[in-house]
Amino acid sequence: MLAILGAIALEWDDLQIDSDRLIGDLVALLSALLYAANLLIIEALRSNFTAATILLWRCGIGSLFLLPIVWLTEDQFFPKTIEVWLIIIVLAVICQTFGQGLLVHTLNRFSSGFVAVVLLFEPAIAAFFAWLIFAEQLTLVNGLAFAVILAGIYLAKTSVSADKVATE
Repeated sequence: MLAILGAIALEWDDLQIDSDRLIGDLVALLSALLYAANLLIIEALRSNFTAATILLWRCGIGSLFLLPIVWLTEDQFFPKTIEVWLIIIVLAVICQTFGQGLLVHTLNRFSSGFVAVVLLFEPAIAAFFAWLIFAEQLTLVNGLAFAVILAGIYLAKTSVSADKVATE
C-alpha cells in the first residue's frame, strides 16, 4: 500500500479531473486492470511452462489479434528500408526478449503481487530519466514519492509473501 501511495503522489501533479480527459483516464484504468490480469495469468502458466514458451505464445497470439487491425488501418504493412527493419529488431530484442523475458522469468520465483509492487517504481525511473535527458523539473514531492515507493518495495520484499518458495 505504501508503494501505491508513493506512485499516486508521484503522478498527483498530472491529475486533471476534466471531462475531456475522462476517456483517457478510463483507458489507463482498464490498461492497469488488464496488466494485473496479465501478471496473474503468466504466474499461473509459469508453473507449467518455460519463460520462452510463454513469450512465444503470447507474442504469436498478440500478433494474430493485431494483424487485422494493422491490415485495415495502415497503408504499408512491412517496413521498406533496412534501417527501419533494424530498429524493429532491436526494439523486439531489448523490449520483448530482455524486458518481458525477465518479467516472465521472475514470476517463477516471486509472487505476482510483489512483481506488481516493484513495477510501481517504473514511473519514478521514467521521471528520473525525463529530468536527466529532457531537463524536466522534479520537486521535493517527487523526491519524497521516490522514497515512499522504495520503502514500499522494501517492505514488500521483506514480507513472507514476496518469495514463492517461502509460501510453499
